[in-house]
Amino acid sequence: MTSISFYYDPSCPWCWITSRWLSEVQTARDISIDWLPFSLALKNGELDGDDVTGHLDTHTIAHRTLRLVEAVHDEEGIGRGELFTEFGKSYFIDPKLDDDNFFQAVVERMGLPLRYLDELDNTDHDEALRQHMADAIEIAGDDVGVPLIIFDNEEGQRVGYFGPVLRRLPTLERGLELWDSIHTLATYPDFFELKRNRTSRSKVKTTKRLFPELS
Repeated sequence: MTSISFYYDPSCPWCWITSRWLSEVQTARDISIDWLPFSLALKNGELDGDDVTGHLDTHTIAHRTLRLVEAVHDEEGIGRGELFTEFGKSYFIDPKLDDDNFFQAVVERMGLPLRYLDELDNTDHDEALRQHMADAIEIAGDDVGVPLIIFDNEEGQRVGYFGPVLRRLPTLERGLELWDSIHTLATYPDFFELKRNRTSRSKVKTTKRLFPELS
């Protein structure tokens, strides 16, 4: 079995597409995924209201989501990956929801007590979120964002990479080819990075085929 850690911020459409690719690949490859939070609001120092990226609103929404995720994970034992899926499909896919009502809609859909909505503004969770981010940065370096995947390379060292950044969800067949290629590169001890400029917007709606219940 291949074990990886996947770090996500719920606001990032590129991260959402990569996570759905991994979720589908996992159905056909022996992969264990540890889903972990990576707050871009924390990374960019935006919790004090300073909009340093132009994405203050979405990063703040995502950080509040991660607080709720941590609370539910700790108290209910629900996996962070499952929670990310529920919030992600509501945020990116469900046309009936927007920034003002998706928190409560997700909590109600999952059958969770509405008291968890109080955790959105509970700063007690921020220390754990800082630690998750610090763990990722210690392995991958400070010049990273999400999506971020941590692998064990052929020499048994933990190595982290920003990416892959995918514009749209590939077919399962193509996605498996992509996984096999990336796994080969990522676990080769002398590989460091591939990068190019982004020339188009993300196509998050391509992930809708994974959620027929929202059609």
